[in-house]
Amino acid sequence: MPTKTILSPTQRAAIFDPPADRATIERLYTLGSDDLAQVARRRRGPNRIGYAVQLCYLRHPGRGLLSGEAVPDAMLALLGEQIGCAVDDFTGYAARPTTLREHRAEIEALLGLRAFERVDVRSMLALGSEIAASTDRGETIVAGMVDRLRTDRTVLPAASTLERLALIVRTRARKAAHANLIHDCSAEQEAALEHLIASDDHGRTRLGWVREWPEAPSAANLKGIVERLDAVRSIGIAVDRARRIHAARYAVIARTAGIVTAQHLRRLERPRRLAMLIASMIEMEAALTDAALVMLEKMVGALFRRADRSRSDRLLGQARMLKDTARFHARLGRLLVDARSTGLDAFRAIDDRMGWDQLERSIRFAEDLTRSADDGLEEVVERYPAVRRFAPTFLAAFTFRTARTGDPLLGAIEVLRTMYRDGRSVLPKRVPTSFIKPRWRKIVQPAEGAIDRRAYEIAVIVTFANGSARAASGWTAAGPIAPSTIICCRCLPSKRCAPMATCASPYLPVSPHGMRSAAPCWPGV
Repeated sequence: MPTKTILSPTQRAAIFDPPADRATIERLYTLGSDDLAQVARRRRGPNRIGYAVQLCYLRHPGRGLLSGEAVPDAMLALLGEQIGCAVDDFTGYAARPTTLREHRAEIEALLGLRAFERVDVRSMLALGSEIAASTDRGETIVAGMVDRLRTDRTVLPAASTLERLALIVRTRARKAAHANLIHDCSAEQEAALEHLIASDDHGRTRLGWVREWPEAPSAANLKGIVERLDAVRSIGIAVDRARRIHAARYAVIARTAGIVTAQHLRRLERPRRLAMLIASMIEMEAALTDAALVMLEKMVGALFRRADRSRSDRLLGQARMLKDTARFHARLGRLLVDARSTGLDAFRAIDDRMGWDQLERSIRFAEDLTRSADDGLEEVVERYPAVRRFAPTFLAAFTFRTARTGDPLLGAIEVLRTMYRDGRSVLPKRVPTSFIKPRWRKIVQPAEGAIDRRAYEIAVIVTFANGSARAASGWTAAGPIAPSTIICCRCLPSKRCAPMATCASPYLPVSPHGMRSAAPCWPGV
């Protein structure tokens, strides 16, 4: 059976072998006067170039030359130029193994190096454990050990020795991370986690159901996301568990947990299986929160697009009436111009030829057309039933916070949450309105002191959704807060960051869902 390794051949060569490029070779292997003097003491050409090669090897990469090892041609050519030997002389070096050992012992004494010993194994295990706590990459662990040995002026052992030590510490680090993640889990939580990967009569698992949330924007699909979110929350996995281990180590567990199947998880040993399920639930709560925000943005965008189409269809249907109105007003204009040029009474001319009743009807029709042509918000308000189908579900699913006390938008959200929860259809006498932009204000407050409830509800949802879409800074961590908490941050006193949801773990990189470089901005916000 082949020996298990932690490094690829390329990684192993980069750490334990001399460089192959000319520039690095010249920088590392240019000999000084003392070095040349030591090399010159060898009588034969093969011994001189072989001694020089061993001297360079023990300096970098810090190990001894192996018997029969192939040395880079560029390195041999550079050394041959410096000591006056031919490259072919190296083929005759160390015909006797004793020569190789004697030269190595002499050079180690000259450079003040010592051999790798048993006591170094313990120190490498301790160092490797520290490194492995923050990374799963074998190359990083082995490179850290090699750097410490070079600093301590210790000759590197065989690559396989350090690789075995790295495998040991990585395995220990993984087990320690799994143990820390599942520590203090109650029996009920463990049972709920195990239930996620249990198959039903049709071979489906609850974990698969949670992962496969619907993405098409609709009120029914938003409810499906919230149902999955409630299922994840019911297990009671706190976000703070992710802080028990290093960020990079948690990221590895979470990344693996996100791609393995339930069948694969069932085959893992219990601590690893539970740890991966815990990480999966933490990440899933954040992902479902993100999915709900994205779906809200899409539904609000669809609301405006449908309102625009309705308005366009209405205008097309009124095209003939618009043409008749234009003709009528053209006649009116010509009548006024003729009356001015002939000195006739314009009012009498209008009364005789057109009629004031017809003129008033034409003016009212033109006013109706131009009044709704500004922004189309009236058509948006007409689609209130669509908003009422998803707004209560979304607002009830999350907790909303702000970094600034008395935030009017957050106050308005709380008003709607309370109204939806109590099943009322009447707003309180006083509601926050300072967040409403001028274009919405004339729709929300058509008269002094009066609030159009339907327009107010839509203005709150659209203002929140548009602000969330502008959160190009993405997901952020905000301490021990549930990932389903929506945070409205204030970066600067004079500038408002949009509402955003917290990431599941403060250690994690920015969520790919959260990093939306371009986002829609709907009218009136």
